[in-house]
Amino acid sequence: MTWKSAIVSCGLLLAGLAPASAGEGHGDYFDWADANGLAGVFADPEADLDTDGITNLMAYAFDLAPVNDPEAWEKLPTLAFVGDPPEPMMTFVLPAEIPRDVSYVVDLVTDKGKRIEIARKDGRGPWQGTGDITRRKLENGCTEVTVLIPLDLEVPEGAKPLRLRVEFAP
Repeated sequence: MTWKSAIVSCGLLLAGLAPASAGEGHGDYFDWADANGLAGVFADPEADLDTDGITNLMAYAFDLAPVNDPEAWEKLPTLAFVGDPPEPMMTFVLPAEIPRDVSYVVDLVTDKGKRIEIARKDGRGPWQGTGDITRRKLENGCTEVTVLIPLDLEVPEGAKPLRLRVEFAP
């Protein structure tokens, strides 16, 4: 065991996370953290070293640099309203190599603040949910995903009725 791996292991244990052992097949996030020089508590999926509001997990899920990525806000999800009456639509681009150990979840937030899951992608599995999910392969190998609310649900009044969550599933 090298000093660096001992420090990472110690830091991950302090953060309440256990590193993946070689051969377990679920160390993708930790491999990414190590490749980006993140160690100890700085490798925690919820850490945000540059305090830009983008956690390590979000950076990993959208193939961003964990610190000071100048293109980060251009790559993250956008919310738009289309049609008449206007309906919310969320668009985002998934990396060419989708991580196995994350889930992408789109929620509809009702007028009363309740979250209703309308779309989910677990790792490299297929999209599931009641939302209208369309995918378009881009020239760079990435996939543009667009999610509309299901036709049987009422469009809430809020300014941000759709939210994207990224969940860590080691």
